[in-house]
Amino acid sequence: MKIDPLDILFSEFIRKQAIKLAGGCQRCGSPKYDIQKENGSIYPAWKQLQCAHLTGRWRESIRWDEENAVGTCGGCHLVLDRDHLEKENFIIKHLGQEKYDLLKARARQTYPKPDKKLLTLYYQKKLLEVKDECGNGS
Repeated sequence: MKIDPLDILFSEFIRKQAIKLAGGCQRCGSPKYDIQKENGSIYPAWKQLQCAHLTGRWRESIRWDEENAVGTCGGCHLVLDRDHLEKENFIIKHLGQEKYDLLKARARQTYPKPDKKLLTLYYQKKLLEVKDECGNGS
């Protein structure tokens, strides 16, 4: 699947939000910390997470929906993608049944198409908010 610039922005927001909310993986709770490399540069904690879509990202109506994604470690992302029963149980635990049902309903929408320009502006603003709340947020 083609990676849209909005995908990159959305993924960064979801992973930074996971650090803010859970301190790491939103499924297993494993903490992530900034890592200082030998050259002195910092590898940020959020880059150690992956953006896991709860309902496939191929569904454009919810591809960039905050409720359709969580920040996970690589192992949890793999489990969620391969074990559909575990994934559904996690989604219900994470969102609650009512929000999950609403997410599934939004997933079935085919029209109107998401406004990518508006979503880009929205996630740029949300990233600034996360940065302000978490310090440097880089």
